[in-house]
This record gives sequence, structure tokens and C-alpha cells, in this order.
Amino acid sequence: MNINRRLVKIIFLITLMGTLLAATILSAATQRAIKKYPIPEYGVLELNVPTVWNSEVHKPQANMPPTIIFNPPQGNDFQVMITVMWSKTGDQPFNSREKVRALVEKNGQQLLSNAAEGKIVLQEIKGYSNSGYYFSITDKAPDPGEYRYMTRGSIGVGSLLLNFTILHRVKDSQIVQEALAVLRDAKQTSK
Repeated sequence: MNINRRLVKIIFLITLMGTLLAATILSAATQRAIKKYPIPEYGVLELNVPTVWNSEVHKPQANMPPTIIFNPPQGNDFQVMITVMWSKTGDQPFNSREKVRALVEKNGQQLLSNAAEGKIVLQEIKGYSNSGYYFSITDKAPDPGEYRYMTRGSIGVGSLLLNFTILHRVKDSQIVQEALAVLRDAKQTSK
């Protein structure tokens, strides 16, 4: 009987340790931090991103919109690109829900010829004060090393429009959900 109690205790401890290890791994995978990106004349774009993601800002010319690029800490399993746009004429509804929907739908239709899907299915992305649309498609003939799956869309954030592309290698990648969470939580603040 003493051996059975010891065995039960050992099994309990192993189970407890496994549960704690899994919780620690999950917690580390979802840790986030606010990263701030200055947008000249438009304040600051704040993104709450996973702390393990690497980022860089690509700006080809001084008067061109910046693209924020996120990659994994190692390898190339995904890439998230967010291009920050603004109205050159000060047109406030340029990032309205209706205009964003039309923009994303048009973009999706242009990509259909290379997609395995026969049609674009728009999905809404909605945050506390942000809204937009996105779609996901599969490249029907990717070249070696290219990403097979893409999620693309746009979301209005304050007076900005964030055009985003999420490239990934696994169909139902958790990266897509993490990137969409970053976009839902995006904020434009003053300097």
C-alpha cells in the first residue's frame, strides 16, 4: 500500500510539473509589449506586439509611407508587413469602413488569378476603435521557398490606414491570429 501512495504522489508531481511547464511556455509565447513608431505629422502609431517578434521599418523615400516588417526570432516561418498610409488631401473618410471594404475587395479580386480559391471571402476585423476587412488565400503554385498562404487587408486607425500582409507557411497558423490582434489593438496617439 505504501508503494501505491508513492506512485500516486510521483504521478501527481510529474503531472503538476508538466502543467506548470506548459503554462510557462504558453505565457512566454503570448507576452506582448507596446512598440511606438513615429509617423511624421501624424503622431505615433502604437502596436502591442509579441515580444519575440523582430521588427524593422522600411521607408524607401522621405515622402513615402513607412512599412513596418515583423519576422520570427529565428527562421522565416512568417512575415507580417504593415504599411502606414494617410490622406494626402486630409480627406477624413478615406479610411472609412466602406472605403476600406471596397479597397480590400478590389485587392483580393486582383490576386485571385494566382490563388487556389475561386473567390475572395472578406472577413471583418474590429477593435475598440478600429475597423477593417481582410481575406486569406492560398498560392496555387508557389516557387520553392515562397510562402504558400497569405492574409491581406486594411484597417482604419485614427486618421491612418494600415494596409497589412501576413505571409505564412502553415494554413491555420497562430501567427495570423496574433497579427490580427496587433491590428485590432493598434492606436494612433499624438506625439
